[in-house]
Amino acid sequence: RGLLNRTSVPRDVVDYIVYGTVIQEVKTSNVAREVSYVQRFPSNVVASLGLMSILMGNSDSFAGVGMIAAGQCDVVVAGGVELMSDVPIRHSRKMRKAMLTLNRAKTLGQKLSLISKIRPDYFTPEVIF
Repeated sequence: RGLLNRTSVPRDVVDYIVYGTVIQEVKTSNVAREVSYVQRFPSNVVASLGLMSILMGNSDSFAGVGMIAAGQCDVVVAGGVELMSDVPIRHSRKMRKAMLTLNRAKTLGQKLSLISKIRPDYFTPEVIF
C-alpha cells in the first residue's frame, strides 16, 4: 500500500508482482499472491515467489528490471520478505506421524495409547535451511 501511495501507480497498470524470501513462511505458500489479494490487484496480474539462500529480494528485483527491459512488462512490483526472526521449526517425521495419528484417534484410550508411544527423540526439530 505504501509503495502504491508513494508512487501514485494505479493497481490496474501493474503487470507482474514478484517477491523473494530465504525461508518460506509455513502458512503462506506465495507471499506475492497474498500481497496481490490484500492490495486488491486485478486477478490477472501474475504474482510469483522466489526462494533462494541469500539476496532473494534483490534477485527478484533484477528479474523485474529484466522483464521491463525485455518489453515483457511495463510495471513490476518487486520486493523481499524477511522471516528469519520467526523461522518455522518443523517437527521430526516421527512426531508429525504421531500427531496425525493422534488426531484421528476416537477414544480417550486410543489417544492415551498413542501418547504413550511418543519418545524423546520425536521432539528433535528438523532444520529446514
